[in-house]
Amino acid sequence: MNTTHYFRILCCVLFLGAIASCSEEENPVKDFSLGSIDASVYVAVGDSYTAGMQSASLFEQGQMYSYPNLIAAQIKTPAFVQPLMPYPGTGELRLLSSMSPPSIVAKNPSLNPPTNVAHGTAYHNLGIPFAIMYDALDTSPIAERGTTRGNPFYQMIMRNQTAFGVSLVDQAISLNPTFMTFWLGYSDVLEYARSGGTRGTNSGLDGNPPGKFPTEIAVFQQSVQAAFAKIKAMLPNTKVLVANIPNPTKLPYFTTVPRKVANPTNPEQPLSIYYRNNDNNVISVGPNEFVLLTAQDQLKQMIGLSPSNPLPSAFVLDDAEVSTVINAVTAYNTIIYTEALRQGFTLVDMHAYFDKLVSDGVHIAGESYSGAFITGGVFSLDGIHLSARGNGLVANHFIAAMNQAYGASIHNVQMHTLPGIPAPGTFSKR
Repeated sequence: MNTTHYFRILCCVLFLGAIASCSEEENPVKDFSLGSIDASVYVAVGDSYTAGMQSASLFEQGQMYSYPNLIAAQIKTPAFVQPLMPYPGTGELRLLSSMSPPSIVAKNPSLNPPTNVAHGTAYHNLGIPFAIMYDALDTSPIAERGTTRGNPFYQMIMRNQTAFGVSLVDQAISLNPTFMTFWLGYSDVLEYARSGGTRGTNSGLDGNPPGKFPTEIAVFQQSVQAAFAKIKAMLPNTKVLVANIPNPTKLPYFTTVPRKVANPTNPEQPLSIYYRNNDNNVISVGPNEFVLLTAQDQLKQMIGLSPSNPLPSAFVLDDAEVSTVINAVTAYNTIIYTEALRQGFTLVDMHAYFDKLVSDGVHIAGESYSGAFITGGVFSLDGIHLSARGNGLVANHFIAAMNQAYGASIHNVQMHTLPGIPAPGTFSKR
């Protein structure tokens, strides 16, 4: 792709709001109605997607476009409180520093508490970045858990276990929600995938070393069964939507770097990428394997472009690791579907929706969205989490499920009102 073409596409992503117009496709329902939904109190339970993490950071400007916050506005719930993180947020915020060629810089993280840490109840957005399904009913002290698992978000988001509830689900129940979305379980496999198969969330109960693989199926199933049963028992009249898990290998974090790179001396024969596998052998990347986005800097330094200087295993998701990921996603989604059906919850098929985004793209109001890194408009600059417009698409997928399941006519989030990825030098901190 030449520079002029790239710039034209990127401008479309960045400045969509200036040129797009509404259409019937973007707003398919006429008269607003909640149907049988009571939107008095909405609570969202989940992980980094629910929290509104963008470009590797949880920060207020991104959180305002979390999909739960967008849904809350569309259903006109009276109050939806999120734990708002001050700039530059917790994480290494990625920003575009150049568009020709595309270049990304990372800001130093902040560990400052939420600006509304004194809020008097549990937060309505209970999305905890990197939380796993086991966390739904884990009652261990959040300070201890944050230390052992290297995750400061438990303390920032769950806060006072004595006053608000000892587990994530308990804190959700404490708000007595009339409507709930539950999208948890992605981190149970995503952490393994994005580490190139070098670390995971398993407990070791199946005999494998702990922290090396996706969460064990039995542990995941037990967690889902217990969490869903408790929500149903404590909130029998609450409308609950449960989303399943997309395929991580469809994310731009896995699909942006090619398996072979251009050969400057012979364009007809691209160069293979080499890596050292788990058996300590040096091999070239195969057709079903993925070079991670994090390998870009290594390749720029010529690491991985010859058998004598291979990439470390952590930069490649190999054949066996891909199978582990796919098998885990399939098993988790079967469990989520079965248990959601058992409790009478409404299933939102995010797995199929993300597949459609990648394979066909989505076309709204004359604009196209896809899984392409930066130019696709769906994913943020870490290649994993959603952009503001990606959150808009997900919110609208939830809304479609709500309209169908509960006889509602809730208007879609208008995509042209959401910001694109900030161009270099245009990011505005509060």
